[in-house]
Amino acid sequence: MSGGPTRRAVVTEVPRSGTFRGSGRPSVSVKPSPPRGARPGPSWRRWPFAIGHAKAGISHAWETQPNLRIHMAVAAMVVGLGTFVGLGPAEWIAVVLCTTLVIALELVNTAVEACVDLVTRDVHPLARTAKDVAAGAVLFGAIGSLLIGAIIFAPRLYHLMIG
Repeated sequence: MSGGPTRRAVVTEVPRSGTFRGSGRPSVSVKPSPPRGARPGPSWRRWPFAIGHAKAGISHAWETQPNLRIHMAVAAMVVGLGTFVGLGPAEWIAVVLCTTLVIALELVNTAVEACVDLVTRDVHPLARTAKDVAAGAVLFGAIGSLLIGAIIFAPRLYHLMIG
């Protein structure tokens, strides 16, 4: 990774038909990219805007994605259980990483679904593949987190029940 600013793909031409890839929805106008070599303002000035956009995205996902609410509820229960059984620092790191991974994957899944829906509402094999693979990533992360949670919590719960 370079230390320079990230580059974004910019659509420079709007189709003449007024629609984007046969979606039936009107195209939006897109600002042209700044000239090559032009430097944007200091990045710290853009942070409040970036955080605002991130909050809006998380809020949208919270309102529209029941699975995100389920993952958050499970995360809250895991934190409660971890507090109850007295997890150590390394175990908390694993729990936080697993929880963050699953929630981040759910947010990415939501973004992939929105992008696919933007391009086409038709049933298309590639659209289905994109959505299925994104959902599979969430499932894979959740199963891995469940296994790590079992490794962390099972011995402690066993000792609580036995003695």
